[in-house]
Amino acid sequence: MREELDKQLCEKYPQIFKNRFGSPKETLMCFGFECGDGWYNIIDILCGKLTSEYRSAKGQYEYIKDKVNQPTYGFKDNGDPVGKIITQELIDERKAKMDEEALKVPVAVQIKEKFGGLRFYVHAATDKHYNYISFAESMSYRTCEECGAPGKTYTDGWHKTLCDIHAEMHGREEEYESDEEDE
Repeated sequence: MREELDKQLCEKYPQIFKNRFGSPKETLMCFGFECGDGWYNIIDILCGKLTSEYRSAKGQYEYIKDKVNQPTYGFKDNGDPVGKIITQELIDERKAKMDEEALKVPVAVQIKEKFGGLRFYVHAATDKHYNYISFAESMSYRTCEECGAPGKTYTDGWHKTLCDIHAEMHGREEEYESDEEDE
């Protein structure tokens, strides 16, 4: 993946990519995103899902953190009635919730292409996170790794998921039938 896209993902999701430049003894993220630019959107959306609960908690905290003794507006879904006076206790609860959710964000260990599909390896993920990862990985088998257009997995000994244009450019002719595509 191009350096500028790598940088964008790392800046947008610092919790997931906090070990991006770590030691190879601890993480393989030191090698960067080992896949093509075409999967940028899949990775971006996946990271958004992996951090969604944290970002929600952060948004709620940041909305009220400087509003002691003011009424709340718009917190219908979290149990607080609209118009409730913001107390320091409520601010502290929101901060604690944000910190708790930050600890639940999985940390990327390696992101690469393997057998024509995305592999997204993490530490400390929940079943929900692994479901998101599995879905993103399955989408990569339908997405050109080079440009992000709809694609198919081709092989000539090496598997690669490409659109028709990039398959022709790379001289790929034989489509690979995989069980992964049926899932």
